[in-house]
Amino acid sequence: MTPPRTIMSAVLDSAPLRRARTRRAIFAVLAVILAVLCVWPRTYLAKAALLPDDSGGGLSSFLGGAVSAGGGLLGTLFGGRQSIEVDLAIARSHAVVAEVAAVLVHERVLKTHDLTKATMMLRKVVRVEAVRGGLLMISTEGGDSVRAKTVVSTYVDVLRSHLSQMTLRQAAEKKAVASNRFEEATATLARTQAELDRFRQQHKLAMPEAQLGPAISLLTGLQANLQAQETALRTQLQFATNENIQVQAARARIASLNAQIAAAQAGAGGGAVGGPTLGGLTPELSEYENLYRAVRAAEAEYEIYKRYLSTVAVEEVSSGINMEVIEPPYISPERQIHTRAAGALVLLIILAGLAEVYLYKRRTDLA
Repeated sequence: MTPPRTIMSAVLDSAPLRRARTRRAIFAVLAVILAVLCVWPRTYLAKAALLPDDSGGGLSSFLGGAVSAGGGLLGTLFGGRQSIEVDLAIARSHAVVAEVAAVLVHERVLKTHDLTKATMMLRKVVRVEAVRGGLLMISTEGGDSVRAKTVVSTYVDVLRSHLSQMTLRQAAEKKAVASNRFEEATATLARTQAELDRFRQQHKLAMPEAQLGPAISLLTGLQANLQAQETALRTQLQFATNENIQVQAARARIASLNAQIAAAQAGAGGGAVGGPTLGGLTPELSEYENLYRAVRAAEAEYEIYKRYLSTVAVEEVSSGINMEVIEPPYISPERQIHTRAAGALVLLIILAGLAEVYLYKRRTDLA
């Protein structure tokens, strides 16, 4: 029974391929041609390596640990430097590729005047990838080494210019927000300082923290002594009656302490302190503490925005320092292999092997 004909048998039964010597010579010639095409005409690989600047200009980075609480909050407002994934997305964006295409068309590096066609061409021939270590690698292949190097060099320049413009826009936005906050912080600081000065003038206190300190110490001492005497009296009453002389002496000391505290709180005991009276001392001290904390917080916020405005000014000046060129555009010295020709060579070798196996098996079956 004759087996059905296949494509393989139809091709191999043709006159040129029927004889083994002719068939193998054809495969050998084709293999030599493809091997030559793998390395000729020569293809040049142009590369450039960039290191994104991750130092950042956000508020949290320059504040460090000095004002970590406020710095972390404001850092979320202003933000910092983006990651390598964002840089990679920007480098591959349509805006960057289109700008590179426009420059290359204007300089007649690309042989076309259609920007859309030039943009599509660049997307096919230029590779932008992130490599280990946080580097951006830009590369392209071409038969003209000068043109390939020019394409990579232009891509690097346009990408850095694009990032610089983005930094300037971000700095302008940060400056606008920080300026408004700085004006508010200045007004808040002036208001809290005025309230603290009014408190000092009203109570005739040049240094409230120093002058109120002895008064607080005296009042605390009197109250602690009163509590100790009351505890001692309760202990004595467990073993003695009210007529005991020690119990009566303890009651007298407690009455004296109550009188001193009452007189002080009523404003009658100020002469013994050498400072302000103790009458109404607790609300006054609470008011001073609140005013003092408000002034300190306003001063801290004022300094934060003042320093941040200086940092934004530095960002504007150094906007061009966004990526460090680790490896300027260069032509790789290694000879490049044409991947399509190499793939065709591998496929030809596989087909030749299958043909020999097929013919050998058919001869065996016929025998």
